[in-house]
Amino acid sequence: MSPGRKSERKQSSPGKIALMGAVATALAVFNLATNGSEAPSHALLLVQYILLGAGLLGLAGGLIMMASSKG
Repeated sequence: MSPGRKSERKQSSPGKIALMGAVATALAVFNLATNGSEAPSHALLLVQYILLGAGLLGLAGGLIMMASSKG
C-alpha cells in the first residue's frame, strides 16, 4: 500500500445492520417482558432501555440505508 493512499474501510451491508438491529430489539423486548417475579434494579432497567433504543436505532438506520441505496 502506498503511503499517500487512504486506507479503505469495509462497510457493513444495510441488510446486516437492519437484521442485527431487529435481533437486538427482539431480545431486549423479550428480556423486558419476561422479568421474573422480582423487579430489576433501576440501573439494570436503565441499561435495558438504552440497549432497546440502540437496537431500534440500528434497525431504523439499516432500513433507511436500504431504502436510499435502492433509489
